Parts: sequence; C-alpha cells; structure tokens
Amino acid sequence: MHTSRVGRILHWFIALLVLFQGLLGYSMLHVGWFREHLTTEILIHQQMGLLIFGLSLWMLSIRLFKKARSGNGLNALNARLAEAVHVLLYGLIFIQSAVGIWMMGLLGKGLWFFAWHVALPIHPNPVLVFREVLPIHAAIAESLAGIIMLHTVAALYHHFVLHDDVLRRMSPVNSSDKF
Repeated sequence: MHTSRVGRILHWFIALLVLFQGLLGYSMLHVGWFREHLTTEILIHQQMGLLIFGLSLWMLSIRLFKKARSGNGLNALNARLAEAVHVLLYGLIFIQSAVGIWMMGLLGKGLWFFAWHVALPIHPNPVLVFREVLPIHAAIAESLAGIIMLHTVAALYHHFVLHDDVLRRMSPVNSSDKF
C-alpha cells in the first residue's frame, strides 16, 4: 500500500516544521538576539510544537486507519528497520510534545494555540524547568535530529544506491496521484 497524497503532504509539512522548530530551539538557547526576546520565541516555539503534535497525530491516525506499514516493497530486514525508525520518530515527537507541554505548565504560561488559551493544572516551578526539564527537552530534540538524519540518509541511499522508488513514492505529488 502506498502512502496517500494527504499522508505525503503531511510528511513533508511536518518535516519542514520540525526543521524550523529545531533551528528556533537552538537559537533560543545559543543566539543572543533570540535570548533577549524569549517571550515571543517561546510562544512561537510552543505553538509550532502543538501544530507538529496535532499533524503527527493526524498522520499516525491515517496510517493506522489504512493499516499502512513502513517499508512497503522492501526486503524483510529493511522493512523492519523502516518500521523501527518510524516508531522512534513518532515516539520522540509525542514525548517531546508532552515534555514541552509540561514545561509550559511549569513556567505558569499554560498553552496558547493562536488565539486559544488553556490553563494547565501544573504548579509553576521555573527553576525546575531550567535546571531539569529543559536539558531533557534538548536531549530529546538531539535524539530526534539524529533519527531524522538516519531517515534522510536511508531515503537517499534507496534513491541513489539501490535505485528503488522509495523516495519517489514519498514525493508530495507523484504519477500515481489522480486529480
């Protein structure tokens, strides 16, 4: 079973959002200008994180509903590796989202999603955020970046070395689409 057009578009949109999120997160910690404007950056980072979480849930629900499996058309070993990488990707995105939501509660900010605000029933503790939780959030981000790099290298390996259609099948628009 091939990935649906909606699934492929979600895949690439989530990929772009995660790239943006990683660059923003890194900049918030390491670039002076961003550190001076943290209130705005935290709000943007939090909203993009919620968007990634929601889109990833949507994409996973499509995969589960259609009973889509990673590694379709690959040998058994590569199919199991593809499945493991996708489990890690989704798992890390969902864990990262949960830690991010916890951090917003500990900062006493609640969650903003554009104009909608939800107070979180978490006792504020900013010291805990900066001493304990932020390093965990950063470590998860680094792990996610590593898995994404592995995923990218594997896709390029399939395209340029094995010359199969894995990368072509994941193009947002491909020849099997019906308009």
